[in-house]
Amino acid sequence: MDPAQVVPSVMFVAAGGYLYRRPMSARSLVSPREWTEAPAKAEVLQRRLGKAMGVALALGGVLWFVVALATG
Repeated sequence: MDPAQVVPSVMFVAAGGYLYRRPMSARSLVSPREWTEAPAKAEVLQRRLGKAMGVALALGGVLWFVVALATG
């Protein structure tokens, strides 16, 4: 197993886990207009989008790891 194939997948899983656990510490995924018009709604949307992006990153990392294992 080549470390050049494994390290990126681990980084993706770690980044996804961090983003899932702390969605408010990520870059704003909601437009500034929404934050000024309806802050409570924007916060809920930020949390949902952050968690969804975290799950997507983690799954992408797992997929990358599986492909790395399958190819050698």
